[in-house]
Amino acid sequence: MDDFIEEKPIGESVRAPIGFSDSANGLYIGEKSAQAPGEKLVVFFLSGNLYGISAQRVAEISQPVPIAVLPNAPEWLLGIGNLRGEIIAVANLPFILGENAAIEAAKTKLIVLKTKNFDTAIAFPVDKLSEIITSNEKNKKAAEAGDSPYIYANFTYQSNIIRLIDAERLLQSLA
Repeated sequence: MDDFIEEKPIGESVRAPIGFSDSANGLYIGEKSAQAPGEKLVVFFLSGNLYGISAQRVAEISQPVPIAVLPNAPEWLLGIGNLRGEIIAVANLPFILGENAAIEAAKTKLIVLKTKNFDTAIAFPVDKLSEIITSNEKNKKAAEAGDSPYIYANFTYQSNIIRLIDAERLLQSLA
């Protein structure tokens, strides 16, 4: 629960509760980003890189749940879990993005995506969370040719490169 207190967020920020399930203390949200126009992004660490996903597509962020491995499941599916009585599919995001690294277990969080066309919510574990920021178009550059097809842009934020994930494309590919 104190993961965010110990972690240093990108840039200056204040803490404000934002309503996710594990947000008794809230996620970091920068003063400037709270007021700025643009898309809100949930930024997280995965395989040593920073990634961002639209906050509109995030249903909640929670502690990891026990995962039941399914026989003959696709490689991208780690298994299923029970999140407060709801069955969720837990995806292997590093595998989907073409990363070869495993998830760090110490500060893992689970990002649950909003799904419209699925009976089951889809979630993925991340190494650790960073903060919520607001993106602007002037700091976005198109994804490079060698990037995963699910990365649509690279966003520069306070000297850090954040790889932006296209949640719609990701979810459609998992269907």
